[in-house]
Amino acid sequence: MANSHGLTSRIVKKQAAARRLSKNKKATFQIYIGNENPQTRKNTSYKARIHYFENKQNFPKKRLMTKNPQSLIEQGIIDERGFFVKGKKKNFLTKSMVDKTGLDFYGMPR
Repeated sequence: MANSHGLTSRIVKKQAAARRLSKNKKATFQIYIGNENPQTRKNTSYKARIHYFENKQNFPKKRLMTKNPQSLIEQGIIDERGFFVKGKKKNFLTKSMVDKTGLDFYGMPR
């Protein structure tokens, strides 16, 4: 009794086809990329999640190649006092915002 609700058979067939298509679509939305929680996965579109994942893969890592201060100075990542040339004005040697003498990046006492 597929037609007991009063709809014509062609409408019922279209509804069934739409249901079948939506089931496949839901399966593609379930693809897990990275460390997403289920709530984010449901609220964000598949396309947006794929773009986010691709950007995350292409973005350069912030990890240093080596921990040796001498080679980092030669590569131009830190200056001779130990401060990073780009990014945050933090000292690599003291792990704080001042160098060994107590002066900050600009040479001012902190």
